[in-house]
Amino acid sequence: MRDWLSTAAAALEEVREPLDALNVFPVADADTGGNLAATVRAGAEAAQLVGTSLLGELLGICAQHCLEEARGNSGTLLAVMLAGMAEPLAAVKRLSAPELVAALDHARVRVTSALNDPVEGTIWTLVRTVSEASEEWVARSTEEPDSHRGLVALLEHLVEEGCRAVAASGEQLEVLRGTGRVDAGALGVLIVLDCLSHTVAARTYPGALARPYGRWLTTLEPADRNRSAQPGRGAGADPDAVEFMCTIALDPLAAATVRHELTGIGDSVIMTAIDPTGPRMRWKVHVHVGTAAEAMAVLTRHGRPTGITTETLTPGGRS
Repeated sequence: MRDWLSTAAAALEEVREPLDALNVFPVADADTGGNLAATVRAGAEAAQLVGTSLLGELLGICAQHCLEEARGNSGTLLAVMLAGMAEPLAAVKRLSAPELVAALDHARVRVTSALNDPVEGTIWTLVRTVSEASEEWVARSTEEPDSHRGLVALLEHLVEEGCRAVAASGEQLEVLRGTGRVDAGALGVLIVLDCLSHTVAARTYPGALARPYGRWLTTLEPADRNRSAQPGRGAGADPDAVEFMCTIALDPLAAATVRHELTGIGDSVIMTAIDPTGPRMRWKVHVHVGTAAEAMAVLTRHGRPTGITTETLTPGGRS
């Protein structure tokens, strides 16, 4: 697990700039690579400080750090995926194919529930695709369910299916159609999955540019910002719109209310529990909105937001 996260952090940092250049959805602010790399790096650094031998416990602690430090839409969803994977693995010391299937299924549920309006051709599609593909593979596989060989074969299959899902994003997202580009966030998460595949197989990850999906990272020019930006209700009409992120303690009813109210004033709403226990859970909140004051007005009616960050939705911000 530690090797996986450190490998993934280094892999994302290596292709940070081409991923940034590829970034056009949900807004073309050229920062997906940096956001994914920073988010995974937070988890990798946490892993070096944790002494547990339980796989799920380690991943859960690392995922919580990723959520705390998540940057942008893409970083937040990757952190949600990791948190979802960790929960079914809580008492696991050694990963197997059936356990990976359960982890990916839970990740799919967590990512879906975090999103107000899932969009095809994004990280959500990639997570759903590999989850479904893992279930199908295990159902027809002749490998011993708990064998290491079976886990290696499953992960290799999932990387192949993930490549297909990322390739399809170029047609699923209207802004990418006909450009030869793919979704930057989905590609970044595929890199993380491929790093897991290489780590489990005890192979050195050669870098994203040396992998089949590396073709999407080469010869890129910055996206046409005017054509590719995807404005929403809260962000579209205002050139000064911001990405607003915070942490807030809410009970389930208040969380549902906040999600509804944020959806009314902005878009790209993501809400997920950082530590899903107790009557008032801490939630990570992400929204693109006209002004930070609008988001604060919603949140302060229900609790006290902390860890607030805001970035303009322009190149160099966070998405």
